[in-house]
Amino acid sequence: RSKEAVVKSNCHTVQIAAEDFSLQNNGVYALDVDADAASSGETIEDLLPRGGLLVNPFTKAATEPVNGAANDPGETGYEPIVGNGVCVGYNITGVGRIAGSVVLALMSGQ
Repeated sequence: RSKEAVVKSNCHTVQIAAEDFSLQNNGVYALDVDADAASSGETIEDLLPRGGLLVNPFTKAATEPVNGAANDPGETGYEPIVGNGVCVGYNITGVGRIAGSVVLALMSGQ
């Protein structure tokens, strides 16, 4: 349970970074976590605590978030929502102990 609580916390942390990115980018969200930069030059990854990836509680490796839907244990995934050629929101998912079992889904822009 405590590891799944960390996954949920990671999802919320990514959500805060995504919203910060949008504020710096005239309301446009990032297309990915590590390449799309806001007007400040920062990516979502840069906006995370300590400016780097979060730790996956199951693998103990700093690998989160991933681009795309989360699928593996402990993963946090970021998927952009694009409308009229602009990123208008996101889906953030977190997977628990069992691969594919989403323990939290956060959405914006739908």
